[in-house]
Amino acid sequence: MTLINSKIHFILLAGGNSLRFSSNTNKLLAKFKNNNLLTHNIEFLKELKFKKITVIVNNLKDTNINIFGNLELIKGGKTRSESVKNALKKSKYKSKYVLIHDVARPLNSQKLIKNIIRYLVERKYDCVVPYTKCSDTVVVGHDNIDREELKLIKTPQGFIKNKIIFLHNKNNKKLLTDDSQLFRNEKNKFKIKYLLQNEINIKITYKAELETLNNLIENNILVGIGYDIHRTIKSNKNNLLKLGGAKINSKIKIISHSDGDVILHAITDSILGALSLRDIGTYFPNNKRNFNRDSIDFLNYALSKMVSKKKMINNIDLMIVSEEPKINPHFKKILNSISRSLNINKNRISIKATTNEKSGLIGRGDFIACWSNVSLREN
Repeated sequence: MTLINSKIHFILLAGGNSLRFSSNTNKLLAKFKNNNLLTHNIEFLKELKFKKITVIVNNLKDTNINIFGNLELIKGGKTRSESVKNALKKSKYKSKYVLIHDVARPLNSQKLIKNIIRYLVERKYDCVVPYTKCSDTVVVGHDNIDREELKLIKTPQGFIKNKIIFLHNKNNKKLLTDDSQLFRNEKNKFKIKYLLQNEINIKITYKAELETLNNLIENNILVGIGYDIHRTIKSNKNNLLKLGGAKINSKIKIISHSDGDVILHAITDSILGALSLRDIGTYFPNNKRNFNRDSIDFLNYALSKMVSKKKMINNIDLMIVSEEPKINPHFKKILNSISRSLNINKNRISIKATTNEKSGLIGRGDFIACWSNVSLREN
């Protein structure tokens, strides 16, 4: 679906005023999974390789949205309907299909999005509307309503783009709580698919809802520690070392069976530890096959195990101890390399470096060591 995703216009609605959430808090910037609601949604869409992303916002201040490239920003209207119309009318993106989603629904589902696109592209529906069934008793006044007849409408919703543009223009003054209403009002003219969603897809309206959701997510955090140390020898010539996957010139040489990347070794062990697996040597012993082997292979093995258990890296904290090489001059290079290798934002990575104050084997310059602490969360 990656190629199809790159051609679909995705509109992310983040223009609300958050009045029911808090009188002094911007809901978009409220903490969710060690990030905020807006950034979390954008990261999710980027991971799914959507290229045509329009974000509707009323206030860009402090959103930190500039960390993402190739985002189209359009100012929202006074109502949800106006915001959607602004996005459809003013966007530079051309596409046959459009998906519209509320930032306030952070429990995004890859499966749901895949199914919406499948019904649009393969089944030729004009409008695809996810919904959940109502399991609570519903009362109006003192009378019960038959909950079996109820559909709780969700987002994201998918549409044939030229048809939703036509309907918005036709109903220019109508206020809508969701865009599928335009198609439902003329259900005999359009092919509508109601898509049952069994996953939780709540909309964050009140602050207490987000606090409860964060508490539930944080209970599923896994933590692992990794440690690695390698002997070093001084040299009269420059050597090319690998630290965190980055290549660094140094007057020392790291002695190791593999390529000696002490940082990637420690990170690998910390991920394996968080998953309750064995250490790196169990899976990659000192044999002929692993001689001079690139440490990225070890890391990718641990990452594959992490993905299979439906986990993702929450944050990582590294401590490097060495007399040589000095880490600070190469800090940005190492940080960028680790970020790429782990496919996480740099703001989730902490790298600290120190010497051993000339004490012990590390202090004499005979060894380099690294500690890694990682936390994993539900993907």
